[in-house]
Amino acid sequence: MAPRLLVAWVAASLVGCGGTDVAQAGAAPSAAASERASTLAPALGAAGALAHAAAGPSALPSEHAGQAAVPIATVPAAAAAAAAPSPSPLHASSSSAILHADVEMEEAHADEAATHESEHLALEVSVLILLLGASLAVGAVIHSYHITWLPESGATILIGLAFGLIVNAIEPSEKSIERKLYFDPHFFNLFLLPPIIFESGYALDQFLFFRNLGAISTFAVLGTLISTGFTWAVVYNLGLVGAFAPMTGRASGCFACLISAVDPVATLATFSALKVDPHLANLIFGESVLNDAVSLILFRSVSHYGPLDEFSPHKDPFLIMLSFCISAIASPLYGVGVGMLGAALLKTLGLGRHGHMPSVEMAIFWGISYFSFVGAEVPHLSGIVASLFCGIAMRRYAAPNLSPTARDHVDRLLKVLATVADTLVFLLVGLAVVAYIDEFDFALTFCTVVVILVGRALNVFPLALLVNAQRATEKITHSEQVVMWWSGLRGAIALALAVQVPGEQQPRIVAVTIVIVVLTIFVGGGSTSALLARMQIQVNAPAYDPASATLTHGERETHRHVSAMDGYIRDLLTDVEVPEPNRKEPEDGEIFEPYAQLGAAGEAAEQSGGKRAKKGRAEDDAKGDVPFVRRIKERAIRAGLPIASISGF
Repeated sequence: MAPRLLVAWVAASLVGCGGTDVAQAGAAPSAAASERASTLAPALGAAGALAHAAAGPSALPSEHAGQAAVPIATVPAAAAAAAAPSPSPLHASSSSAILHADVEMEEAHADEAATHESEHLALEVSVLILLLGASLAVGAVIHSYHITWLPESGATILIGLAFGLIVNAIEPSEKSIERKLYFDPHFFNLFLLPPIIFESGYALDQFLFFRNLGAISTFAVLGTLISTGFTWAVVYNLGLVGAFAPMTGRASGCFACLISAVDPVATLATFSALKVDPHLANLIFGESVLNDAVSLILFRSVSHYGPLDEFSPHKDPFLIMLSFCISAIASPLYGVGVGMLGAALLKTLGLGRHGHMPSVEMAIFWGISYFSFVGAEVPHLSGIVASLFCGIAMRRYAAPNLSPTARDHVDRLLKVLATVADTLVFLLVGLAVVAYIDEFDFALTFCTVVVILVGRALNVFPLALLVNAQRATEKITHSEQVVMWWSGLRGAIALALAVQVPGEQQPRIVAVTIVIVVLTIFVGGGSTSALLARMQIQVNAPAYDPASATLTHGERETHRHVSAMDGYIRDLLTDVEVPEPNRKEPEDGEIFEPYAQLGAAGEAAEQSGGKRAKKGRAEDDAKGDVPFVRRIKERAIRAGLPIASISGF
């Protein structure tokens, strides 16, 4: 028994020495500890075998005597586990320091990358501002020298194209990155379109617009439906017969909707420079504004129902028309409602009564105008339509609540924002030509140009006959119809919708849209002046005088009812205490229009009322009245008229 116990004790001692030795080496590197454990493993295995053989079953406690012995192979594993280094405070602190250094290094790299990205973005914005300034300067030169063969928008496209070619030659980059940078749909929708659309509605000649509302609505609604349906059917079927790579039914529908949106900015710029007949200019401008709205509603209706590769000719057209009707009714009502709420807010605040904070008035006015666009997008209405009608409503009801200073500056602010946004759009068009040139499809582009020209003809000429049949005077002549047909240029709206087309066809559709936009602007816009001369359209026409309008009996009745409703709304929403804008002070002997009721009576009573006039002048000087008002009051006193009887006091 004693020899067996001795052998077991020796084996246990060897195991303990190995474990203690390894444990003491806790501060040593882990590789050395692992090597030490592998060296001791055979010896420990042999010692375990000897101990097991020497001790035998009798060495086990009585309660374990009936259990199987532990296999010899498990002893080296147990020894290796025992030989593993136990964590010491020094080793734990070293690991923590290494981990902390790695975290600090990652944060430093992240900060460096963020700084580099910020510097890169600042460089891009700086270059874009320089290009914007160059484009505006070139546009001013074109406008000053009356260069009609090169539209201002076309010159802006050339500047963007030249810069894009230079950058691509110096440092070619990934096309997908360029496309995301140049044509982010959110950037287009939320930053570029709102100022353009709102200013279009705000600057609209409301009298001429509502005077021609029937004709404008006919061309904008029925004409757009005709053009879109024709383009959709032809493009889809030409793809099926192999004229170009086919598109799915819904993708071709989205393309037909967006390519039917006209933007005759180059034509209207030529009209303004040549002072074309205001009736024709207003008809084209009004149609383009409402046409954009109709095209957008159709695009939303087509793209939001079902996947792009599935189209049911029995069910989907009904759903599309239902969505179109809902959006066409709800979006204008929303825009007018926001405009009226803005007018009520400005009236309640009463900032325009004193005019001490014109900047605050302008900020509130601009905020309401911007909200009309982005707020309509939340319930999936048309922000373009809502912003357009909000501009019309705010010009009518909210602008009179601004002080004269704020009212004057708001006009300039909206014009500046719209000009900058429009210029940026055409700059991006020029830059995008380089980014999307690889996706260019000549066959699709050629067929689309022919189709939209034919579709525009099917739109303008038959509907002009319909409009003329309903008019007793001011009919649309054949020459004006040709100008309207040729003025169907494509621009910002078509491009903004193209980048929103979902699916694999989007780059191809964007490329074709860019080419058509460039082609129509240079060819259509550049030839407008020659077309006007060829069609013998009147230029240098006088400004439109509403008093010279000849109305039929039905138009007079409609005008009377609309004027009564408009007067009620204006009395409800406008602040009568806001002063009118500064009028030109009349020359001596001239009586201003609101005070024409004085007439010769004021002149006849001038001598007899001299003393009363002097007294009134002294009172006015004490009150701080301006000389113009003082002279009006003097004439009223000389005529023996009470001040309260004169409109305007």
